[in-house]
Amino acid sequence: MKTHVFGKVSFSRDSFPDELRDLSTWPSVDVSALGADDRTIFLSRRQAIELYIENPQLSLAGIKVATGIDPKTIYRLLDRCLTTHADGRIYGMRAAIPYARLKQYERMHALDSADQLSGRGLAGAFSLLLQRQPALEKLLQRYIKQRGRHHGKARRARKALARIHKAFLEKCRAVGIGSHEYPFNQAMAGLRSLAAYLHKAESRALILTHDNTTLPEGADSDQPDPHRPPPATRAFEVVEFDGHKIDLRVTVRVMDPLGFETLLELSRIWILILLDVASRAVIGYKLALSKEYNKDDVASALQAALIPFRPRHYKIPDLTMRAGGGFPSAVLPQTRYACWEWFRFDGAKSHLAVDTLTRLNQIVGCWPDNGPAAEPNERPFIECFFHLLARNFAHRLPGTTGSSPESIERLLNDPHGNISLLVELEELEDMVEVLLGDYNGTSHSGISNRTPLEAMAQLLARDTGFLRTLPRAAQQNLCLLQEARIKPIKGDNVGDRPHINFQDVRYTSPILSGSPALIGKRLRVYFDVRDIRTVKAFFEDGTELGVLTAARPWCYTPHSLRVRQEIFRLKRAGKLQYREGDDPVECWGKYKRQQASTSKRAATDLAKAKSNRNALANEGAVTAVTALQADSVGLPGNELHSQDTVPKLKKQNEPVADAVPPVARILKIRRTITF
Repeated sequence: MKTHVFGKVSFSRDSFPDELRDLSTWPSVDVSALGADDRTIFLSRRQAIELYIENPQLSLAGIKVATGIDPKTIYRLLDRCLTTHADGRIYGMRAAIPYARLKQYERMHALDSADQLSGRGLAGAFSLLLQRQPALEKLLQRYIKQRGRHHGKARRARKALARIHKAFLEKCRAVGIGSHEYPFNQAMAGLRSLAAYLHKAESRALILTHDNTTLPEGADSDQPDPHRPPPATRAFEVVEFDGHKIDLRVTVRVMDPLGFETLLELSRIWILILLDVASRAVIGYKLALSKEYNKDDVASALQAALIPFRPRHYKIPDLTMRAGGGFPSAVLPQTRYACWEWFRFDGAKSHLAVDTLTRLNQIVGCWPDNGPAAEPNERPFIECFFHLLARNFAHRLPGTTGSSPESIERLLNDPHGNISLLVELEELEDMVEVLLGDYNGTSHSGISNRTPLEAMAQLLARDTGFLRTLPRAAQQNLCLLQEARIKPIKGDNVGDRPHINFQDVRYTSPILSGSPALIGKRLRVYFDVRDIRTVKAFFEDGTELGVLTAARPWCYTPHSLRVRQEIFRLKRAGKLQYREGDDPVECWGKYKRQQASTSKRAATDLAKAKSNRNALANEGAVTAVTALQADSVGLPGNELHSQDTVPKLKKQNEPVADAVPPVARILKIRRTITF
């Protein structure tokens, strides 16, 4: 599917941003000002763009039949419409006008001597001169900055155009331009082109100043910039977020179908941290088991910072948090489901994803602050925390990779091929949780020798009433990992019962399959990317339809969205084969186990699938939705998800089991074959 780009955000037709989907906000065109032929072409183009954005279920072939615009032209028009105009907005429908120019004219050919003498064919001559002589453009840029410079409250008088033109000609002679060349061979020596260049450059600087993006050199503003975060003086006012690759080799124990455990080494692991700036407290974290973390991992970190903290059941004996440590949501009850106001992050792709920005704006309700590229000092506190994490934790464990291949820590802690000495994944998860809890309970010199938890408690006691929390309705249905897709209801009245197709698998329920009148309508489907065996469906008017379950055999084993996508990709490539009735997820696990001994990526995929299952069990995600699935859907294999086998949620301070205990499945004879 074609991908479009708007600024730093890339999206497809299905994930078109809401702020761009509303065509009423696009710059429009006065159709009556166009000629008859141009008006016909423009109206066809505008209709094609509207059908492409507002009716995503209509194919490109259908759009061509309705408007006469072929798909390649539609893609080209969309890219032109989303281009930034000189006025700071997008071109919008202005880019659909026939023969509309989006780029400034750029001369490619050299100047002809005969044309220079006659004054013809000089379009772009001034720009070509500046391009060939960078010293001239540098001189003009300096004069542009000086013309608008402030000195305290007094403004410097604008230098006359004649003086700038005189200095410009002197510079032309200095760089070796002869008297028979442009601009000396013209009647006004390029004065009009120079004036147009200065006017355009000053207008652009004025637009940037108006948008609070930048100010002319030397200018100062007494008003604070509303698009920049304020100094952090309150708890949860400013939060810094970033990811850090832990300098450590990690292993995981995988059990094969015969019951034997195998120790496998993983690729390096990321840790995502949310740090409150005012108190320096870590309010949430997430370990991402992948080569690069994605928007789903970012959503997990956001969810961990919002929901109340629940301690793990530690595998390491006698491992406990220090007295006075912990996480704010567990120690300070008023910080449960607390929302922050500003969210600082860098320009990573997962940070700028449309889904990430939507969650920050619509669910958390905060201002995202994307700092400048390659400027870690814009987020000093989170960078300092990662430095402490590496120096006091990762670099002191066996198997550390150090900060560089030549670091002394790497040599001193090398296990020399014995991977049994490396830290296991479950041990790392335990140590990271205790480490962050102890950090929150350790006094810091930067906050008056108070611990981050003590500093946060003092800030909350001083500024009562400023803490904003999620509404109660959102707290009961909080799931930041869920996305929404629009899916039409398929089926017919002959024998194909109503259903939807999601990720190459049918989904239905007793209510949907028994309602043929719903065929043709569209559903808004929400799903958890960690387990897509079930989805929750709503009609377009917001009314709920209920939980839809994947068809056999996809309804048995928990699996994520990315696992299913990889299964179908491997099957199309001929690398994964399974017969009808086999569990594809189990076949995928067997395939990964065969590769895990030589591939860190395969071992990491297995560890991530195991971690997702444990996380779902810890969060109690197999209670409400799975119980509803077992009661309402009469599919074989639901005996695994009955009310009796679902673990009950524990109290806040009780340890939670890492996984659901295995339960034997009752075999049923479905058909008998007689020879």
